[in-house]
Amino acid sequence: MEKLILKAKHLSNTTILFLFMAPAAVGLYMSYAFNPVNADNPILYVFLLISDFIGIFSIMGLWFTILFDVLVPKHHNSTNLLKNKSFMKTKPTVDVLVTVAGEPANIVLKTAIAAKNIDYHHKVFILDDGNSAEIKRMCDELSIGYVSRESNKFAKAGNVNNGLRIASDADFFVILDADQVPKSNFIKKLIPYMSDPEVAMVQSPQYFTNTHNFIAEGTSQAQEIFYKYVCPAKNLSNSAFCVGTNMIFRRSAIDKIGGIAQVSHSEDIWTSYKLHELGLKTIFVNEILAEGMAPDRIESYFKQQLRWATGGLSMFFERNPLASIHLTLDQKLQYFLSNSYYFVSITILAYLLFPIIYLLFEIKPLNANSSAVWLIHYLPYVSMYYLLSWLLLGKIRISTISVSLASFYPYILALVAVMRGSRNEWVATAAKKKKSDPIMKWLWPHVFLIALTILSLIMGWYNPIDFWATVFYSALAAWNMYLLVLFINGERKNAILNNI
Repeated sequence: MEKLILKAKHLSNTTILFLFMAPAAVGLYMSYAFNPVNADNPILYVFLLISDFIGIFSIMGLWFTILFDVLVPKHHNSTNLLKNKSFMKTKPTVDVLVTVAGEPANIVLKTAIAAKNIDYHHKVFILDDGNSAEIKRMCDELSIGYVSRESNKFAKAGNVNNGLRIASDADFFVILDADQVPKSNFIKKLIPYMSDPEVAMVQSPQYFTNTHNFIAEGTSQAQEIFYKYVCPAKNLSNSAFCVGTNMIFRRSAIDKIGGIAQVSHSEDIWTSYKLHELGLKTIFVNEILAEGMAPDRIESYFKQQLRWATGGLSMFFERNPLASIHLTLDQKLQYFLSNSYYFVSITILAYLLFPIIYLLFEIKPLNANSSAVWLIHYLPYVSMYYLLSWLLLGKIRISTISVSLASFYPYILALVAVMRGSRNEWVATAAKKKKSDPIMKWLWPHVFLIALTILSLIMGWYNPIDFWATVFYSALAAWNMYLLVLFINGERKNAILNNI
């Protein structure tokens, strides 16, 4: 029997020890920060409480998800690949659907050739929402299927459902984004899990190869914890969800829910949600079976994050999983954690503004007259966050911290859009640029914060009242500014490399 690959990457004993210690560090900080006696400016203190609650909830949810994967290991052996020995003998049919929405033909060609060469009897269809004559000719030359449609209604979801309706008739179907190049063993690695008739989807990770670029490097590592640890851990509660590409679906299961969820954004998590409400199973297989491209420009990265955040937050407000009567308690919690993650934008923005506000107006959320007492409560909490990230990833790249900090803006845009009931246009990450947005459309908050930080550093050191508080907030403001400058500079370096 083939070795199961459901579990997370092996955790060292040191990492497990610190995962156990993390709640104590968080509790120590909360005992100080959440005690009203230590409040300073009441308005800032309220914002601190809100920001810290969001941040702590997100971090603790992440840590406990990973920790339970270690504490309850039996689920790693709960799926017998060959439970039904006759399953593979029936030679289940598979179609591979490659979704295209304006990506360059050379990118699509590489994926199409790899998809055709997968070592399993299958058919390949290019689902082209870009209606490209060049890509159609390419499909004719490769002798693979080509499907297009007149409208782009429901974006990727509509594209896939159109392909399922008029082209695909297999028992199972694979979905690949145009830039996700599959390995030859893609199907053979995933389809054995379908021997269990209750399994509706099997998902493999996204893995990015273009990490020579600052922004792509940061976005890639920022997702490593998610794919290496969080997704495998979701197998424990049958809450692994589709990430939009690199997965295989059971056609009959998708037909039961009326097709891929008809939404213009984040059809992946909505489809998973509907499958779970029917009581069907999903599995995350922790093995890289396809290689793709991370967004390497600020515009493409922010549009991707805006799309993901809109999907998560729309589910949070419109169909909150906690209210579902069909999900298990564990599934409700896992969906809630995933959807609520994007509120961290409030936490990031608050901690960008706190040092600036102090330097400009000499007001702060907490009264830290006794610096030693405050440090005793604060340092273990912050240190634990970075230490655990370092232990899980092996190292933390400065690009990862920079990109994560800068991402507050698309998350806030998504929050505002969802609360107003508006929707953003879906654009494929690797799509060709028809007309780029002015870069300041995406960077004006960051540039404004940099300018405000410079002003605050000048004002803060003009006759400071509390020398050590000014030193601390100056260091924090300067560090934040440095990370934002690195992020903006990453776009400039990419422009030089591409001769733009």
